[in-house]
Amino acid sequence: SRLIDSKLKEKIARLSQKEDYEVGDLSRLIDSKVRDKVAKLKEKDKYEAGDLARLIDSAIKEQAKEISRSSQWVDSKVKEKIAKLNQKDKYEVGDLSSLIDSTIKEQAKEI
Repeated sequence: SRLIDSKLKEKIARLSQKEDYEVGDLSRLIDSKVRDKVAKLKEKDKYEAGDLARLIDSAIKEQAKEISRSSQWVDSKVKEKIAKLNQKDKYEVGDLSSLIDSTIKEQAKEI
């Protein structure tokens, strides 16, 4: 309604440090805040074109590294467990298939 519209425009004008609201103030305010935050995250005085893309790229690459480390850890733990189940010191390719095969054969004997 008009009251809400008026109050919203007043708030945006105050946030924009202006007396009156103008079309585009909210977009400019958001853009300014995002640029300031990105510059701060990049430890720069001022935002430069491409900073946000580089920041996102860096974050994605760091997450990918973390996922890779986690995946390697899980892989090593699974291989350790398979080796133990096969009564071996170290996992070798084919150990899981052998374990499954022997388990099926043992269960088939019970039938």
